[in-house]
Formats: sequence, C-alpha cells, structure tokens
Amino acid sequence: MNIIQFQYFVEAAESGSFTETAKKNSVTVPAISQSISQLEQELGATLFTRSKKGIVLTPDGVKAMKYARTILTNVRNMRNELGYTAGINTGNIVIATIPGMVSLVTKTTIAFMRIYPHLNVQLLEEDNTAVMNQVMKGEANMGFVSLARDNLDEAFTWEPVIRGEAVIVVNKHSPLRFLPSITGPELQEEVFVIYKDAYIERITGELISGENGNRIALTTNNLEAIMQMVIRGNAITIGTDYIVNALPERYRNELVAIPIDKYRKSPNYLWRVTKKDVEVSAVIKEFTQQLFANLE
Repeated sequence: MNIIQFQYFVEAAESGSFTETAKKNSVTVPAISQSISQLEQELGATLFTRSKKGIVLTPDGVKAMKYARTILTNVRNMRNELGYTAGINTGNIVIATIPGMVSLVTKTTIAFMRIYPHLNVQLLEEDNTAVMNQVMKGEANMGFVSLARDNLDEAFTWEPVIRGEAVIVVNKHSPLRFLPSITGPELQEEVFVIYKDAYIERITGELISGENGNRIALTTNNLEAIMQMVIRGNAITIGTDYIVNALPERYRNELVAIPIDKYRKSPNYLWRVTKKDVEVSAVIKEFTQQLFANLE
C-alpha cells in the first residue's frame, strides 16, 4: 500500500464518487477503482459499498478513514518538518480559529512570516465545532477554540492558551458601563445579541428571562454583526474577556466589558487543539510560542 492509495481512498469517501476523485486528480475512473481495490485487498477488508448511486463507506471503511487521515496528516507534517529543519522554511500551515481570535492570530501570522517568508499560512474562520472538525479531518494543522475545561474531547490534544471569564459587553455610552460587576437584575429590559456558542448560550439562558423584559434580537456567528449591534444599536452581548481584549482596536475603544459575578469561579479557556494521534510539528510549536509572546 502507498500514500496515493490512502489519498484516493479519503477523497473518494469525502466526495462519495470515484468519478469526482478521478477529475480532482486528473486520472481515469478505472485507475481510482483499481487503486481502491488494491488497498482493500492489502487490508483484507471491503471499504466501500458500490452501487449505481455511488459509493458509501462500510463499517470497516469508517474505521479505516480514521487511520488514513492520520497517515496523510503525518506525512504532510513530516514533509513540512524536514523542509523546516533543513532551513528551507517552505510549506503550508493551516490554522482554524474562532472569529474572536482572528485579529490575534493574524498579528502572529504577520510576525511569523517575517521570520519564515516562504511559509504559506492559511487562516480559516469557523465556530468551535467547525474548527474541531477541520482539525479532526486533517484539513487544519491546529485550531483555536473557546471552551470550559469540562467535557473536552479525548480525540484532541488540548493546550490552554488563556484563562478567562464571561463578561457583559456594552458600548461606552451605556448606563451599565459604570457597574463594577453584573449580578442579573441590572439587565432588565436590555436587548441582547448573542454569539452562537453553547457556552455563551447557556450563560444567556441563566442570566435573562422574559419576566425582565429581555429579548434576544440576534443570534449569529458573525462577529461584525454583533459589534455593530452593540456599538450602534445599544444592544448588549456576552463574551469572554480574552476575546474582547483580542478584538481590533477600533472595537475595543467603543466597548466596556463588565464581569459577571456568578461566573468568576467558572473559567473559560482559549485552547490550541491538535489531533491527539498526530505529532505536532516544529512549525506549529514555534507558531504557538509566537502567539504566546503576542499575549504578553
């Protein structure tokens, strides 16, 4: 078996079609079919159920996908590592991150590429779930997500970057800006815009109620929309303090973050996530060190 077989296998599984895989790789459909058949013979397992409607992974195929993706990711990391240590400093590094950290990751990328100008960095902006899916599939070398410490998926290696706490975010003209902290009743009649995230939505549900005249005007993963609603629309939102601190200066100058009493002892963390069974390359380690330096 060889790397090309694993590549064809993964691509066919994701597209559900030998034809699409053949087009993507500029080869014939019989060449793809033969490669997969040879892989099945060598593994002693049937990977796909074939029909006129297309192909579907068998239970053995699902198991094989996990290992095939890991193999391809490790090969890619090995190539980058060898190029890195040889002083070539070329290759690709793909980073998936939640929207609130884009500014910090971009700042780190700019500094990093000054040192390694021939390295190609690709930045993907997603929510927590999508970031972890990108890392799991090997489509991103690492990801940055915002989660509490409990119930972390064991399929990943979790590196804490920042410890933070939940805050109420208001614009600089809001009457709430003078409060040292929020307990809950102060939020009566306030209109919320909420980032679509399980942690934030749980806190929102515990803090507000219809009896206080609260309403959620917007729930979205679009950070720009949330900021405009808070700054120009006098709405308020809930976030994590380190995400507020990482926002571009044009936003930070217009916002005030107020601690929430109830959640001071329930910290949230920014995590760097990598796939557990994949060796972290020297490039990723150094990028992370550069990110830490930008936090100081």
